[in-house]
Amino acid sequence: DTRIHGQDFQTLLHALIKQSADPLFGLHTSEFVQPGSYNVMGYIAMSASTLQEALSKVSLYEKLVGDMGTTDTTVDAHQVAIRWDCLYRQQPARQHLIDNVLGSWVRYSRWLTGNDLLAPEQVWLEHPTPPAAQVDEYRRVFLCDVLFEQPCSALVGAPQLLQQPIRQPDPLLLSTLEAHAIQQLNQLGVDTNLSQRVKQCIQDAIGHSLPRKETVAERLGMNVRTLHRRLADEDQSWQKLLDDVRLKQARRLLTTTTLPQADIAAALGYSDIRSFQRSFKRHTAMTPGQYRAKPDNEQIHS
Repeated sequence: DTRIHGQDFQTLLHALIKQSADPLFGLHTSEFVQPGSYNVMGYIAMSASTLQEALSKVSLYEKLVGDMGTTDTTVDAHQVAIRWDCLYRQQPARQHLIDNVLGSWVRYSRWLTGNDLLAPEQVWLEHPTPPAAQVDEYRRVFLCDVLFEQPCSALVGAPQLLQQPIRQPDPLLLSTLEAHAIQQLNQLGVDTNLSQRVKQCIQDAIGHSLPRKETVAERLGMNVRTLHRRLADEDQSWQKLLDDVRLKQARRLLTTTTLPQADIAAALGYSDIRSFQRSFKRHTAMTPGQYRAKPDNEQIHS
């Protein structure tokens, strides 16, 4: 496949935006997304069993679509936030890309589930608030409240949103497509080591239930013994990866939310708050409360 360099793609986008004379070009073009729009990643999503599983594949294989940005999903006991960080800095391409990606996700999710009314509870957008008529157009596309001038761009809703079943799951086809996707990533020189894939699986599961190595191994097409052996080959272990993901999520929740420590402990799969506090102090040499109180930590969203 011939891939367009990022700078060339931004130049092309600028020309298309100017030619369209549409201030909501990115949002409106998101309404035309089709399964083939995402290359093999789109067909992988079609073969998953739930939106949660489909979304987990996006983080693994989105580099097959392009270098426009990265996806990060965070889940706690109260909400899920599906964040997209655009790697392009030039305007107006950046704003239109963000609108297009988030709009495409919502439209494609409706197609995958057969639910034309599927919507997040809120959409967060980093760009300035547009005129009222344009705000109404955002609401028409997303079918929910849209907040502007936010610290990040994301779809936000209840954790149950990700449990929506997909119409035609196909585990066998999914395995075949993933093998093909990994081969394509290797050809592009993208790191596809097992450790990163396991960490992504753990991150996707946290917030719903404590990730089980048996479940992750099955999802990656191997048994637990093979999982342990291959992780050891990379000088890694299941427990180390689990601890790494939990610590990263704990730091984020402590510094960007006002969630009580008990809720954070539950979201990260700890049996009780004391287990969470002991683990956090073992890795950081400070308690969760001390970490949260650091002056360089800023509360963003509760």
